[in-house]
Amino acid sequence: MIETIIKPEVRGLTPYTLQDHTYRYKLNQNENPFGFPNGLKEAFWRRVRERDWARYPDFHLRQVTERLAEHAGVSPDMVLVGNGSNELIQVTLMVTVSRGDTVVIPTPTFTLYALLATVLGATPQSVTLRAGNFALPAEDIIAAAQAKQARVVILCTPNNPTGNIHAEADVRQIIEACDGLVIVDEAYHEFCDQDFRALLDDYENVVLLRTFSKAWGLAGARLGYLLGRPDLVQEIAKAKLPYGLNIFSETAALVALDHQEVMREQVAEIGRQRDLLFGALAGLDGVHPYPSQANFILTRFDRPSGEVFAACLEQGLLVRDVSHYPGLAGHLRLSVGTAEENEILLAVLEKSTK
Repeated sequence: MIETIIKPEVRGLTPYTLQDHTYRYKLNQNENPFGFPNGLKEAFWRRVRERDWARYPDFHLRQVTERLAEHAGVSPDMVLVGNGSNELIQVTLMVTVSRGDTVVIPTPTFTLYALLATVLGATPQSVTLRAGNFALPAEDIIAAAQAKQARVVILCTPNNPTGNIHAEADVRQIIEACDGLVIVDEAYHEFCDQDFRALLDDYENVVLLRTFSKAWGLAGARLGYLLGRPDLVQEIAKAKLPYGLNIFSETAALVALDHQEVMREQVAEIGRQRDLLFGALAGLDGVHPYPSQANFILTRFDRPSGEVFAACLEQGLLVRDVSHYPGLAGHLRLSVGTAEENEILLAVLEKSTK
């Protein structure tokens, strides 16, 4: 019966999921290890208590949209707010691809891109990032996009799970050579010195995706936003469900935007801990970390990565096994934690990799 109900391309998919584990230290989802400060939580509760919970949110989300526009340095009609940037990936693909269309995706990268493209009937076309440094092969991406008349190209920078940024010159070359839409996912942009807002002034066929789930410490609130030319944002918004963002998420984001210095201080400390962790990992035998400009470090192990993962979990440390990603056999992704968490992680790795 299921064969007559569900699309065949969906039946053949492996869902995006995480295995449940018991852990004490969570270093697997690139979250802000310092969390949303208690003082800001109190400010949130004061504001949200004043809201009428029986009423729908503002249909146009004017206040948070205006604040995000101010933060990003764009006009409000260039901002689309969503229930996490995942929703915005989905709705952008919904308005751009049809059955049989091609979506070009450099890999390894965030697996949700290909999953959503396939569910919508499109065909993901993988282009392998350069061996060794995971740099963007701009010419190969352009060739694939032009050969298939790709409707969409998706670039993630800093890239998850590799941690490297893609050179602006390469990104611009791809945008200029492709007729379709180029989605630039900047979920981790606060952790690096790269900012692609200038692309919006120069090109009509590009959107940027950003999120409050990483640097802002609000992964539980589920709020993301898209930046693009006004006419493009208007069309993408047609696929969004009405009232997709609740008053609690909206209020949390407004509180965070009122206290941006907190985010900047936490990001600076995460960057410092990342650099310390990278240096320490590089000093361990059989451990090979890759330079990162995000809040995680992709690391290759001489010992089977499954054994290293299990050794970490035995000590209450949950890291991310990415060894099933294309080209990443033997790799784990390690989220940057607090100084204490990183020291515990290093102690476990030093013992488990000997």
